[in-house]
Amino acid sequence: MKYQSLLAFEKHLEQAAKVQLSRVFLLVASCSSERKKIAEKIFGAVKEKEGEASFHIKEGSQSSVEAFIEELNTASLFTGQQALFIDGIDKLKKNHLTALADYIVKPSPFSYLFLGASSAKGLSDLLAKGKKELIICDLSDEKPWERKDRLKRFVIAGVAAAGKRLNSDAVEYLLENVGLNVPGLEREIEKLVSYAAERPILTLQDVKTLCATQKSSTLWQISDAIAWKDSFPKLEENVDLSLLLPLISQLRAQFQQGLALSSLIERGVPYSEISQHVPQIKPAALDKILPHAKVRKSAYFKRALNLLFEMELMTKNSSLEPSVILDLFLSKITLLKRF
Repeated sequence: MKYQSLLAFEKHLEQAAKVQLSRVFLLVASCSSERKKIAEKIFGAVKEKEGEASFHIKEGSQSSVEAFIEELNTASLFTGQQALFIDGIDKLKKNHLTALADYIVKPSPFSYLFLGASSAKGLSDLLAKGKKELIICDLSDEKPWERKDRLKRFVIAGVAAAGKRLNSDAVEYLLENVGLNVPGLEREIEKLVSYAAERPILTLQDVKTLCATQKSSTLWQISDAIAWKDSFPKLEENVDLSLLLPLISQLRAQFQQGLALSSLIERGVPYSEISQHVPQIKPAALDKILPHAKVRKSAYFKRALNLLFEMELMTKNSSLEPSVILDLFLSKITLLKRF
């Protein structure tokens, strides 16, 4: 059974813990921290069902899968049921994946296996053999707004666990400025909870005082450079989907503005009247974009939007790392600017 919503998957766990919990789970998400968090949720369901249980985390690309399977098939007299989380299986060699797929057909009756992958590509044999036993939580096709809603619930729940409440405008500001990534949000939640001390409610001012704004600054700089400059600033942080997806959204808005202005110019609309046709574009932005719109024409912006669409498709359907996807896009847009 496959779930593409974390909320639906959590409801399944809650119900299955009371009846019959599968012995094997596959977690597909781009962020390793998120996969670990989901694995911990599954272990919570295991403990609810089994009582005594142990939990171990392994990295699939660095150890022997055969040793893991032997561990799963070995009963423990002291820790009760055991749960083993093997992450990064999409990086395993074919023979190791085959061994895991064969195990899933008939898993150990006294162990639970959680598998983690950044992409389901290359796991077709494992998925086929796991049709009967495997429960899948696949967030790889999650839309940006779905991810934002999920992480909004994550932030609210994290603050609530400390007995506090975060105002809605503060939640929005936090997500916008820190980014849609679990490790960064966890750090900010910890700072906010400590800062609030005995206060039960955290406000927007608390978030502005304490939380980093590097993400939004970086996004603005890179999107502005890609759209309107000939060189791009070097990113000092790791490029992941929490950076790439908002960047795509910002670039789309930039290129659409360029297309609107270049189309008006090609239709012969006088420069003095252009602002009347695009009241949503602020005067400062209009002054910046107009020279580029005159030079690059509407054909350029249409092609740029197509390249952006291709990049967005790659983030959803490709096993390439986000940094590689961004580099490919930057190479193509650089070539486009030269013609």
